[in-house]
Amino acid sequence: MSKFREIIDKPVVKKILRILKNKWLIASVIFLFIVFFTESNNLITLIRGYKELGAQERQKRYYKKAIKVTEENLQELTSNKDSLEKFAREQYLFHEADEDIFVVEE
Repeated sequence: MSKFREIIDKPVVKKILRILKNKWLIASVIFLFIVFFTESNNLITLIRGYKELGAQERQKRYYKKAIKVTEENLQELTSNKDSLEKFAREQYLFHEADEDIFVVEE
């Protein structure tokens, strides 16, 4: 018991114990714990929401670009019959009756 008393009697330890016994500090720590970790709108949920929002914004930009490319392709296909035939041959491997198709991949 004397070793424990020696540790407690040190000035630094007394100062730390006095700070930890402060009821306002304890109440503030409990309040911050409740706000940041246990509420339905806590800090973890907020950070996760911002990450998800960023991912959805990136996905939105990707789909807008894809829509733009698709609309350009559609415009080209509806305006020119030769481009329609070229598209059908390249994308869907269409061929005429007397033709053979060889697919060469790079």
